[in-house]
Amino acid sequence: MELLKIDNVTKEFGGLKALGDVSFDLKKGEFLGLIGPNGAGKTTLFNIISGTYPVTSGEVFFEGKDITRVKSHKRPYLAIGRTFQNIKLFNDLTVVENVMLGRHSKTRTNLLHAAFHLPLHKKEEAETKKKVLEILDFLEISHLANEKAGDLPYGQQRLVEIARALAMEPLLLLLDEPCAGLNSRETEDLEKKLRVTNDSGITILCVEHNMKLIMSISYRIIVLNYGVKIASGTPDEISKNPNVIEAYLGKGGD
Repeated sequence: MELLKIDNVTKEFGGLKALGDVSFDLKKGEFLGLIGPNGAGKTTLFNIISGTYPVTSGEVFFEGKDITRVKSHKRPYLAIGRTFQNIKLFNDLTVVENVMLGRHSKTRTNLLHAAFHLPLHKKEEAETKKKVLEILDFLEISHLANEKAGDLPYGQQRLVEIARALAMEPLLLLLDEPCAGLNSRETEDLEKKLRVTNDSGITILCVEHNMKLIMSISYRIIVLNYGVKIASGTPDEISKNPNVIEAYLGKGGD
């Protein structure tokens, strides 16, 4: 059953077409890779799925519902989580505090409850912290719980950002270059954690320039070039596709 459907989505910025009639679907439980040269439109597509950018034309469906016009601040309530190419943590907050922020769509209390320390707030805060610690343990970073996020190495910050996205219990997790800035050991470690995350039932759409990882972990791969989908298929099919080879390596010859 498809979880996400992108139907003829076009995005223009002034006279520049960043995406042109892009269509594909993502099945529940799948790990779908999204690749393409720099400027292909990958992050623009992520911003459309997460609601940051409105579409120029086309539609986005999630769990069979049209969410094209749903505002970005409401997308987490649909269980769509994401990470960013450039890590966006609160450096002066602890790891636990950063990840707890990802639970806001799962809580019912407001500022009034918090200000007066009302019972519902205390109960939800305890439940949230318990859930967050479970996620940190799942990603094997529970020992970092009380460390300030800004004091952590880059690879561990990546895991904290993923933990924050998982804290909202997403049905769909959008990963925007999760391996950016990681060394080979950190990349291998992250790949194992992404496999476990996907095996737990979370559907993943991943933009990544690390071809070894994306070819190894993806069920299928979508390829964009200059805002247009040029290929779709299994990793083996994509690796042999002449349009993909040309997009990455050029025509060569004369």
